[in-house]
Amino acid sequence: MPLVERGDRRIHYTLEGDGPGVVLVPGLGSGARLFGTLPRRFARSGFTCAAVDPVGLGPSSPLPGGAYDFTAAAEDVLAVAAMLPTPVTVVGTSLGGKVALRAAAMGSEHVDKLVMLCSSARKTPRSERVYRWFEILCTEIDGDLLGELTAPFLFGETFLNDKPTVVDNIVRATRPTVASRELMRAQAAALQAFDGADLCAAVDVPALCLAGAEDTLTLPREVAATAAMLPRAEHQCFENAGHSLLLESVDAFDRVLAFARS
Repeated sequence: MPLVERGDRRIHYTLEGDGPGVVLVPGLGSGARLFGTLPRRFARSGFTCAAVDPVGLGPSSPLPGGAYDFTAAAEDVLAVAAMLPTPVTVVGTSLGGKVALRAAAMGSEHVDKLVMLCSSARKTPRSERVYRWFEILCTEIDGDLLGELTAPFLFGETFLNDKPTVVDNIVRATRPTVASRELMRAQAAALQAFDGADLCAAVDVPALCLAGAEDTLTLPREVAATAAMLPRAEHQCFENAGHSLLLESVDAFDRVLAFARS
């Protein structure tokens, strides 16, 4: 079981493959399981892929003080990246993209490229409302309903219409634990205050910002605005895909692969 310790924080991650490193940073309330077979796909493509279980979600250590801190989470990601063969590409989805942005802005030698998937750096009144909605979902709603209530927003229209059985299976498998709900609550609260606009200027590595045209959680224009703030960023928006971009679009995965290889 791959683990790295940083002070009193223990970070677990899965590890597959051989070659340059890829670190996958999950979204809200999620861990390495979020990525399904993606680590194996990166491994088959010639990379050493680590998918992170964030502090707050076992087998990583508990969330200290019940509060989520983006800087500490970014340092955890850097500790995992330091365990991988160079060069290392850090790939974050949604909230994970903000963590990856924070890590890249630290100027660490362990980050060679940054990928932000359906993730925005800028705080807006709308984004605060979205994150407040998630906070309410994980504190006031029966956890068994979480998959049903979030599915219409986690996937795009095309995927929802074309892959209903896959969506049904994902909904049935969404059974949050006490720990994952507490992590989601803490992350959602921290997201309402997070503004990474000033971090963008400090990122001195190549960056790739990808959006799904059908994403209603992080709007495509918010992803484009983030790319415009990053000094060395590329940007692309994929039709027929929503917030779960790498699950919904083979082309998006291929774009990340090409960027990591470049």
